[in-house]
Formats: sequence, C-alpha cells, structure tokens
Amino acid sequence: MKNIILIGFMGTGKTTVGKELARIKDMDFLDMDLELEKKEKKTINQIFKEHGEVYFREKESELLKEISCLENTIISTGGGVVENESNAEILKNIKNVIWLDGNVNTISNNLENEIDKRPKLKNINDLKNYIQELLNHRYEKYRKCSDIKINIDDKNIAQVVREILVYI
Repeated sequence: MKNIILIGFMGTGKTTVGKELARIKDMDFLDMDLELEKKEKKTINQIFKEHGEVYFREKESELLKEISCLENTIISTGGGVVENESNAEILKNIKNVIWLDGNVNTISNNLENEIDKRPKLKNINDLKNYIQELLNHRYEKYRKCSDIKINIDDKNIAQVVREILVYI
C-alpha cells in the first residue's frame, strides 16, 4: 500500500493518530521528529538550541526526501514541514497526504502540557495569539500540500481515525 502522510499544526494529534492508523491498517509508522532525534542523537529542543531552526529544517528536508520512497508506512511530519518549498513540492507529488486541522482553542488545549517539549513555544507569552498567527501563515501551505483535510475539533482520536479510514 502507498504511504499515508499526516501533516498539520503541532498539537493536532499527527503522531497519536498515525500510530493508531498504522495499527489498524497493519502498516509501519514513522514519526519524522523521532527519526530526526535518532539520526542527530539529540532531542528536537537540543537541535533547535544548538543549531537553530534553519539547520533543523534542512535536516527535516533531507529526511523527507529519504522516506518519501518508503511503502506501506504512515508518516507523521513535523508541523512546519510545509514551510520549505522543496518539502511542499515533495508532498504535492505524493498521494494520501492528510491534513489534520484544528482551531486555536483545540490546539492550545492539546499543547498546554507540552510547552517544554516544543522549541517554538518556549518563550511565547500569548500562546493562542501565536498559534493563530502561525496557523494563518501556514493555512494555504497545508491546503496546497494535502489531498484530504480532517477537522479534529471536538473529536477524540478514534473519531479522527474513523474519518480518515473513510477516505483511504
């Protein structure tokens, strides 16, 4: 089976949904952030702190190119994967790119206890405003890269997974 790639803002459940989809569909699962941590032998926070976002995005692009030829794999991307033009081109050429979308309240609630794990949230004073600005900035990019958009608002993981299964 072809890959299924999950894109969307941080805190939309890409990893959790991806693992459950992989279990149900008997597919492999790959989380790009975890894979980058393995390759770099550092956490995402350490990579950002020691090398900066530009370096991180370069490594993310290299990894996306590597894994785009995999088969039978559910791939959970980082929230900012669409920021890089070459990544966007790769994603546009792959079928089964699913965008998990949520509103500011849903995302901020999901991220509330994860701020320390998210390098882009470390020094943010107004989380909801930051999320809204970044969502606005990325909206068209997510739209252009995805084949299917799934709204996660007011849904649990099982509901999101069931909705995805209807489309694939």
